[in-house]
Amino acid sequence: MQIDPKSVTWDEPSGIVWDDEKKGQRPPAVSGLSRFAAGLIDPIQGGAQMLENSVRAVSPAAVEAINKLNNKLAEWGLVGKLPAGGVQQQTAEREAALKTDGIDWARLGGNVLSPVNAALAAKLPAAAGLAGRAAGGAGLGAVSAGLMPNSGTAEDKLLQMGVGAVGGAAVPALTAGLGRVISPAASTNAQLQALKAEGIRPTVGQALGGFANKAEEKAISLPLMGDSIAASRTRAAGDLNQAVANRALQPIGQSAPKGLDGRELVGHVQRQLSEAYDDLLPKLTVKADQAFAQEVQSLRGMVANGSIDPNAAKTFQRILQNDVLGKFKGQNALTGQTMKQVESDLGQKISQLGGSTDADARLVADALREVQSSLRNLVQRNNPQFADELKAINKGYANFKRLERAGSALGAEDGIFSAAQLQNAVKALDRSKDKGRFARGDAFMQDLSDPAKSILGSRVPNSGTADRLMNAGALASGLVNPAIPLGLLGGAGMYSAPVQQALLGLVSSRPSLAQPIAGLLNRSSPVLSPAGGLLLLNALE
Repeated sequence: MQIDPKSVTWDEPSGIVWDDEKKGQRPPAVSGLSRFAAGLIDPIQGGAQMLENSVRAVSPAAVEAINKLNNKLAEWGLVGKLPAGGVQQQTAEREAALKTDGIDWARLGGNVLSPVNAALAAKLPAAAGLAGRAAGGAGLGAVSAGLMPNSGTAEDKLLQMGVGAVGGAAVPALTAGLGRVISPAASTNAQLQALKAEGIRPTVGQALGGFANKAEEKAISLPLMGDSIAASRTRAAGDLNQAVANRALQPIGQSAPKGLDGRELVGHVQRQLSEAYDDLLPKLTVKADQAFAQEVQSLRGMVANGSIDPNAAKTFQRILQNDVLGKFKGQNALTGQTMKQVESDLGQKISQLGGSTDADARLVADALREVQSSLRNLVQRNNPQFADELKAINKGYANFKRLERAGSALGAEDGIFSAAQLQNAVKALDRSKDKGRFARGDAFMQDLSDPAKSILGSRVPNSGTADRLMNAGALASGLVNPAIPLGLLGGAGMYSAPVQQALLGLVSSRPSLAQPIAGLLNRSSPVLSPAGGLLLLNALE
């Protein structure tokens, strides 16, 4: 029997998709919100995968038993059902469904914000140093990356953890670096800020300190550029000299003119203080009172009965009588002009004896300083209406003595002194017992000398004939390679006053919020370390 093809109805099931129709098709895309949610639970999924693989390596039968129990519970709706291949197959199917091109930022965001990673970061002990934070970051990065699900082998998991450790360790270094950009150490250096407040402009190397300062010091030996660095550092020393001079003149309402330095500066300050005192002297009356008499008598007794050479004691008594007490005339009083002479003579004697190598002579100088102090107190008691002016002049003179001492130090070229020479002057003029005030850091003007010594260093650079010969050689090197002198000249330009001022401001000035933000970055590195590991892991996939 023949069959008519036209009469045959083919039973073709609906819903069949032929292979040629599948070509070029991909699974439907998973929404960003779903991928974010998947990222949140990734550590749980990855942890379950890691646990199953660990148990399987010891006892495959135990894995089968656990999976059967899981699926029995799934029938009652207590847990999700596992496929035949267990968590490993479940994870592989899940990864295939979530696969995207490039970095999955939505899923990565879920990973970072996962409570599991937050809990790991909270358990990490706080580490003060960068090395400690990097080690902790490596551990967090390794664990968080290890908890990420994958469809590979145990070896792949180890590689995954290694990548996570590298990324996690990098985060504290990055946050520390960013913190130093936002709030460099120079911007929070109280000593540097103290110098800036006094109008002192360190070089950028001096401001940064450490390696930068050492490199700058070594670069002074370079031709061309070295001269510019030396000039910039000399300028900073000149600023320090000006600041000390201003300290002496500020009490009398003056400041040192720009352009003066060295001996000229010292002479100017001395003249201004003397003129202020001379203007006041005619207005003063000085009459000895009971308090002054008692103080002098007490000093006499202390010297006479103290452990001092008798000849030195006689020297004290002679100076006291001839240069001080003998000047009181009439009603046991001094004129303003005579008072000036007494101050001058007494100051000279103190300076001579105080600089002696003889210990007894220095003791006499100390006793005469007490006489000088008593005399000044007497002047103030006699002239209460001028007490403030007298205190101001005396304070100015006290500051001036440190300027004068530093400017006369050995090695102070033309009277221009270094920070170290100022520090030595401050220490030498500390009259407290055993230099106690200097040891405690509160000697007169030590609030300036300490930061200056720390930031500016111990010497003022000097450029001489040898340097100029090196410069000539550097220029001549341009015949061989023009880049040599051009590079050195470019470096020299970096140390011009305007450029250095701009660089100093850049490294030392930040808004008030900069330091808290930098601190927050450093403290946040444990929380961000898992993110670093996961980001690197995603980037390498």
